[in-house]
Amino acid sequence: MNDEPVGQSIECPCGTVLRGVNAEAVVAAARTHARGVHDMDLSDEDARAMVRPT
Repeated sequence: MNDEPVGQSIECPCGTVLRGVNAEAVVAAARTHARGVHDMDLSDEDARAMVRPT
């Protein structure tokens, strides 16, 4: 069994977990989520700071 991280994720404070194959994908998803669900602009830098391996 391989326990290596498969991708990246961001957990929004609202509880939504956004996943992607790389940091760029998950940052884009997080920025879209923040804009659409929370009506806020999440900076690229702030989103990247929240990225964690999955």
